[in-house]
Amino acid sequence: MSKHSPPPRTLSRRLAALLAALPVYAEALDSATQMQETVETDNNVETDNNGETDSDVETDDKSGTKEDKGTGTDSNDTNDNALPNTTGDSNTTADDAVNDTPQTLPADNIDTTAADENKNNTNDTTSKDFSDNSESSDYNQLQDDGEAGDISLATESGKETFTIYFAAPSSWGNGDYQVYFNAQKVQYGEGDANYVNRLMEKIETLNYPDRNVYKVDLTNSTDCPYDHYNKLEFCKKETNKNDVWIQAFVDKWTEKSEFANSLYDYDGSNWKLVPNYQTFDRNNHKSFAGKTMFFQNQSNATLAKVQAVFYEKIDGSLQTVKTIDLEAIEAGKHASFTIPDENCSYIRFLVSGEETPRYSFYGQQDGGETDKFFTYDSAKAFCYVYQTNDSGSWTTLQGENRVYFDATFSKMKTNSPNDAGGNYSIPAADSTSVYYRAKGEGVNSVSGLMTQDSPNSNLYYVELNAAYTEIAFSQGDLTNDTISANNGQSTAWEIIPQTYENPCFYADTYDDSVYGKGPRSGYWDKKGEIRDAEKGKGKTNDPVVNVPPATFTPESNTKYINTTLYDYYTDWELNGNNRDKYKGDNGASQRNWVTFRQFDQALSDYYQKDRTQTVLYPMYTGQFQPAAYDKNDGKLWGFGFAEVADSLNLYGYNETNKFMAVNNSTIDVDGNGLKATDDKYYDDAFQGLTGDNLVDGEPVMYNTKLTVPYFNKDFLLKSNSKNAKLGEVYDNVSFPFTKRQGVFHNGNESSVEYWYFDSNDTTLYLKQDTGNTGYFLQKQEKDKRTGSRNLKSNSDYHENGTFGFFPFNENSTDHQASTYNYGFGAKLKFQFTMNEDGQVYGTDGETKVPIKFFFSGDDDVWVYIDDELALDVGGDHGKVSGLLEFGLKDGNLVYTPYVSDVKASNAARMYQYDSSGKSVEYLKTGNNIPFHYKGTEKPITPGTHTLTMYYMERGMWESNMAVAFNFPDNNELQVQKIVEDRNVNKLFKGCFDDQRLFNFTIRNQATHYGKTEAAGDAVTTINLLQPGKSTPVQNFTTTATHAEPDTGGKNRFTIVNNPPDNPNVTDDTPLLNWYTQFEDLTPSPGSNKEKRYGILALGDGQTIDITGMSYLSFDVYVDSNEGDAALSNMYLQLRDSGDKKKGCLGQTFIGGKDLYGQVEMHNRQWITVKLSLDDVKAEEGFDERNVKELRFGCNYPRSIYLRNIVFSSKAVPQTVTGFTTEQKDIADYGSAQKGELMPAVNAQYTSDAEKGTMVVDKNGGFVLKAGETISFKDQFRRGSYLSINEQVDKNLFDTQWTIYEDGMPVKSTTAGRGEKLKLNGEPISLKDQTGTAPDDGRIELENAEGVNAQNGNSYKGEKPSTKNKDDNTIVFRSYANPDATDAEGETQLKVVFVNTVKTGSLTIKKEQDGKGENLDDRTYTFRVRFTNVGGHALEDEAIVREYPVTVDKPFTIDKIPVGTRFTIEELTPEDGSKLTNASVTGGGSGTMVLNNLTVRGSIVEGAASDGNQAVATFTNTRQETLDITGEKVWKDANGTPVTSNLPDIYVQLQRRHKITQGAQEAWQLVKYQNQDYRPVINNYGGMKFSFLGLPAKDYSKNDKPDFEYRVVEGYVDTEGFHAVEEGKTITIDEKVYCVTYNPVTVSKPDDSSNNAKQTVTITNRQQDPKFTLDVTKKSAENDGENDQQKLLAGVEFTLEKLNASGQVEEGYPKYGITNDQGKLMIKGEDGNPTNDSAFTGLEAGKYRLTETKAAENYNLLSAPILVTFGKDGTCTLNGSTIKVSAKENKPTEFTKNEDGSYTLALTVLNRKTPALPHTGADAPSLWLLIGLPLAVAGLLILVFRYNKKGGRTR
Repeated sequence: MSKHSPPPRTLSRRLAALLAALPVYAEALDSATQMQETVETDNNVETDNNGETDSDVETDDKSGTKEDKGTGTDSNDTNDNALPNTTGDSNTTADDAVNDTPQTLPADNIDTTAADENKNNTNDTTSKDFSDNSESSDYNQLQDDGEAGDISLATESGKETFTIYFAAPSSWGNGDYQVYFNAQKVQYGEGDANYVNRLMEKIETLNYPDRNVYKVDLTNSTDCPYDHYNKLEFCKKETNKNDVWIQAFVDKWTEKSEFANSLYDYDGSNWKLVPNYQTFDRNNHKSFAGKTMFFQNQSNATLAKVQAVFYEKIDGSLQTVKTIDLEAIEAGKHASFTIPDENCSYIRFLVSGEETPRYSFYGQQDGGETDKFFTYDSAKAFCYVYQTNDSGSWTTLQGENRVYFDATFSKMKTNSPNDAGGNYSIPAADSTSVYYRAKGEGVNSVSGLMTQDSPNSNLYYVELNAAYTEIAFSQGDLTNDTISANNGQSTAWEIIPQTYENPCFYADTYDDSVYGKGPRSGYWDKKGEIRDAEKGKGKTNDPVVNVPPATFTPESNTKYINTTLYDYYTDWELNGNNRDKYKGDNGASQRNWVTFRQFDQALSDYYQKDRTQTVLYPMYTGQFQPAAYDKNDGKLWGFGFAEVADSLNLYGYNETNKFMAVNNSTIDVDGNGLKATDDKYYDDAFQGLTGDNLVDGEPVMYNTKLTVPYFNKDFLLKSNSKNAKLGEVYDNVSFPFTKRQGVFHNGNESSVEYWYFDSNDTTLYLKQDTGNTGYFLQKQEKDKRTGSRNLKSNSDYHENGTFGFFPFNENSTDHQASTYNYGFGAKLKFQFTMNEDGQVYGTDGETKVPIKFFFSGDDDVWVYIDDELALDVGGDHGKVSGLLEFGLKDGNLVYTPYVSDVKASNAARMYQYDSSGKSVEYLKTGNNIPFHYKGTEKPITPGTHTLTMYYMERGMWESNMAVAFNFPDNNELQVQKIVEDRNVNKLFKGCFDDQRLFNFTIRNQATHYGKTEAAGDAVTTINLLQPGKSTPVQNFTTTATHAEPDTGGKNRFTIVNNPPDNPNVTDDTPLLNWYTQFEDLTPSPGSNKEKRYGILALGDGQTIDITGMSYLSFDVYVDSNEGDAALSNMYLQLRDSGDKKKGCLGQTFIGGKDLYGQVEMHNRQWITVKLSLDDVKAEEGFDERNVKELRFGCNYPRSIYLRNIVFSSKAVPQTVTGFTTEQKDIADYGSAQKGELMPAVNAQYTSDAEKGTMVVDKNGGFVLKAGETISFKDQFRRGSYLSINEQVDKNLFDTQWTIYEDGMPVKSTTAGRGEKLKLNGEPISLKDQTGTAPDDGRIELENAEGVNAQNGNSYKGEKPSTKNKDDNTIVFRSYANPDATDAEGETQLKVVFVNTVKTGSLTIKKEQDGKGENLDDRTYTFRVRFTNVGGHALEDEAIVREYPVTVDKPFTIDKIPVGTRFTIEELTPEDGSKLTNASVTGGGSGTMVLNNLTVRGSIVEGAASDGNQAVATFTNTRQETLDITGEKVWKDANGTPVTSNLPDIYVQLQRRHKITQGAQEAWQLVKYQNQDYRPVINNYGGMKFSFLGLPAKDYSKNDKPDFEYRVVEGYVDTEGFHAVEEGKTITIDEKVYCVTYNPVTVSKPDDSSNNAKQTVTITNRQQDPKFTLDVTKKSAENDGENDQQKLLAGVEFTLEKLNASGQVEEGYPKYGITNDQGKLMIKGEDGNPTNDSAFTGLEAGKYRLTETKAAENYNLLSAPILVTFGKDGTCTLNGSTIKVSAKENKPTEFTKNEDGSYTLALTVLNRKTPALPHTGADAPSLWLLIGLPLAVAGLLILVFRYNKKGGRTR
């Protein structure tokens, strides 16, 4: 902006202004106060026939005038202009008295046109402007219970409390849960103190009969101290279930009037806000007195006589209260009537004498068995719709459509002096009334007052019959179809679109309709959409701003700076118009000067949205003319902003001097400059408008954290008080700077080269690059520069004839400022290198001058270095210059800011006056620019830094820009990562932001010069398992334990110093081994973390300090063959000495932002995982100085080893590379002599996402996140080969790469003159190439840098791929000029890798089983939980959504990142149907149906139509069903429950027809989820199983017989499943169990769900082993055949079982006799051996075996043999314990049999009777030992054999 002259004030203009200011509003006033016409009848009835009755009843007054009803204005439109504590949307005159009255609306504003409808014999056409139309029919509420004017709002001044209500979604049911309210009281800041969290109270209400409604009472001072909430949410808490959070709003600074005393209604997918919610007393039968009811005749004939009869129950019986005659009602017509004032609660109609059903309209059914009931609701249930067969119902008037009008833009007042000249806004100034008129074919036109959607809303609506097809909107009543609106006070007739459910007309701003241009224009769209007139009006071919396409051709000696342009829309542009085509006058006027009114109001609201942050210096856009007197003629300047200030009501205007000093160049904050004698401050900066540092990469308003809205993309595009697109943002714009000598002529500086741009020399216009999606600023020829001339406020050329920076002005009209695109901003961002002394040489190689950054122009400019404000040239001003000068001071490198002139502004941030005479001679000798103000010197280090310059043109007229800088240039390689997720479902969009997921390696082969070492790095580490390897060495000890103590070896977390063979490690490498017995997936993964943690604790209460540590890395080895483990199932957590946690909080796992780089897991391989500690979430107050333990766990029962658990700092270069251009001094990374590609270890780089200098790691790797660009400056020699390879997850991403030079893609390679390199084939494009490792097909020539350059270098002119075909490389040389030398410029290349996310879909199908009740068109709700997004756990927390799915109408969720896991569960149906089956096809690994009919799986790539996509089908039935749930119980042999180390079992579902008489059918297998049987495994909840939704009857048979079911346990072998019947045994893991199936409990079907329940408990009790005593009787001598021992027959034995006291137990003795084979058999009754072996099936116990009869001529054993069998399968013989031998296939005397029993085989030897008599007999021990092998170590040998088991090996 520049100095401007006061406009000429002619007599006629003064007179016109005076007349315009007079209150000539008679017509408007008459319209506003006119009484609505009503037709009243004595009986308070309005009918379509205009019929009257004689009953003496009066109607309510329905005039609805503003004066009578006390209607107030929108409280959001008030502003007391007190800075800073102001409120409002800046759209109403300050201190307007009418705003002090709370708004009330008439209760029964019945459309008065209805009374005449039947006269014309037309169809029902009444607009729904009847009872309580202040309420939205979208809301199921009963606000009609109280007149709006009678409601006492707690938000009014002086009230101390208010209430918030919440209607829980129906899917939550009526279960045993609690609801909590949570709100953030401040706009910024976390912590408990900044939140209010309360348990809500469940209340009874009729409004939501099938829903739970809750309330919370809050106090203003403590719970809402700033009258706003930034977040409002509700939480469902239920025992043993995850919390369910739903958010009403978040990060939206919302005024209390919007939520106080309101009800938030969430139906599972959408929010509805019910303001001023009222609870309801159903027993007060006067609650609805005076309310309006309707009777609508939807039959096919006229009803001759209709009467409404009201009743009340008195003393137990119904008595008539009142009868109202409605007379005859034609078909399709309706009549209205009011509910009597007396107590009454029932109504019925008499239709020509016939009675309809009687209804309780209070929802009470106590009048009679045949009576019906409903609850009167003026929004949803107020009209009895009568059908031909009297199947009537209470609902709304049929055939209605709600049409909206958005007055956000149209409500701005236009009656300011010297402006539009009248009151043309909609609604009119100081009113909230909007009127409509609607017409259609064959119906009478209707008109009336529209309903405000809610208090303070800019939305208005009217409900119309579908027959109305056109509508007009106006500030006043439209009494006929002829609409005369020359100044935008009404719209034209607009066709109501049929394509929107809630069509809304978005009215345009005032410009230019109010200036005599006709009706107010606008466009149609859905209600609630972001305002975007360009889109809404379909102006694709006539855009708001023309950005023509053009081909970008890079120029030599040009640097392209990446820039973002911000275009701010005037009111004309907000209407979808192009500024180039503006047809207004061209003189000085408010119309041409204050063109950004809506934008400025949005700024005003933005500045005051957070009362905790005070904006002291609000900035606006436009010509804000102060009340200043001209220095030449002494006259007051005309068209002062004060004339229109009230209509804008901008925040901060009450402090006029400050307001004008910030937004006009004339005055300073003290008011100097207004007087004719004062100097004006046209060319002075206003300093201190912004903060000292960027916040989240953008500038903030001074002393706040509010982003400067001009550079807030979210604010500009959507998130603003106008709910509008307020401008456009153009990213990736290439801004050209040309290399030039002689920019400055001070001393010897003329020889120094600068990068330079000056708008006076070069005109730039924005172009769309045809080669990509970016933009560039194109230089223009002289004959195309007219649109960029600097103009004065009257459109004359500026006196100096200069040209400005106007990038959007290519088609502007010469000499017509109204066609200029004023109001825009720019952000230029680039990295620069600072050398050691802050100076550079001139082209002569001798002159050395300071490094400088120079700006000159207008308006605001702020320059930041490394996010810190370095140069402040802010303010709305003319040409002001700023300078940053670098150099040494006292040996330290610093920079000093200078500004040419500064006016009195923000005293805390102003530079100091400098009398040193600092100046520059710009462009030519003598063109001296002095700098009178000097800022504070600031230090800067050598190395790479980031400069960000913000520029704004907001004061109109001039837009000068000159920028020059001489930072040292470098040979530079940049690598950028872009993630293309535009094709991703919006559910997952944010998942890819800021993910440091992308691993790269870079290798280098230096082709010239010899060996040069890279500078080293320094890293500090803490090694938890090997403290001695920490740097510096640490002294601590660690111990490992398990959170849940060992359970039979199932849970463990131990330090392993002698590892097994599997993990390939050296013996001295300490490992941790973790294992836990159960999986942890239900009810959701991680539910039992606290039981599963392995804990690595520092010994003796020690702690470590991890402050300054950036990473935590560890190696993991999963010892499993069950499929590759996923990191997203593992968790690692740190805990401090106060038990605060960091990492994997709640039910979150390793992944996403926690990871530093992508990790690909494989079983039985050591995998290194690196966590970024800065990104790992921690609980508030976590103390990094006192970390006491590390915890680890996994959701699966797998053996996992950990090693090398190390905290580390970032690698810091020991020496930072400065400004270097000598090629031989650049590191070769060991490649020069080897002659091959080598990892570029310790190559230094900087990042635009992180501060400081970093280095490539020991493997040649670095990691990027989405959107990040890193820069290697002077790290690679010119002509060297670079191999840059991304290790990308190819399952998730498609990758393309593009190489850029100087900001533009290389579209064709060339060898130039062939002096430096050659091509390996034809020229190729390096744009959008597929792959992860670029190759440019170029070959560096061996002697490209001269013969001497090859000394010490082994390169022989061969491309690396000749040695290894997979080595893709690029040559680090210019593509545009490959022959360039050092003198011709630096090589600056950029490699961009674009990863496009692959996606798949998930389809949910709902089917019915065809049995029972028909379920066609019914809708069911499914809850879908997404985790492990992209296969890398990119989500911060599980993404949970609920979706409605209709029977036979598949519902598809598409564009889901591949690898994402999903879980689908159907919520309990509300229609009583039952889920009976679930199945799933397609999908990735782990896709399955779980036992509870939940579907779990993962996403694979493809479209929904592809056969591999996941399709989950859920089948419901309305038939009788049965749910079987069961539990497995284990007991030991003593009947004691066993709960640990439980084996898996298998169960099978069987059924048969239930038969009460006759033979029972055999049990038949029932396949469940397509399985013959299912495993039951132990888990934290025990061993549970279920079979759900089973048909209770056989619906395939006509008589539908009942089924009965059973669940049986069994074992599985190669032949299948073998059931075990009741009381039978099963062998599992070599133990025998008896199986029982009791008790079984069956409940009767529930009436509502038709569903029975059955429970079963299967008990396995371990059985005592059975024993067999197998005795063989032989001779001790070889006296048999063939000299063998003789088998003795006829020997008799007695077996006795002894109790503890040695007595023989009952049932004993037992008798045996040997047969001819010497085998002991049962003795038969005849005394002979039977065929049955003796002594089988013996129980554990002590036995005595006595030989009672010897064979003939043989001696008896002199003593019994004592045998003891133990329950544990052991045996003792005559007191000697048996020693066990495990050798197989050896003849044994003691065996374990396949059925679990044991056999003790004894061979008892007898010696013949001697020839000579002797006393005594053979000692049994002697003969027994003779019969046993003498060489064995033990008496008996046990051989283990594998048995059939009841569970499979896991």
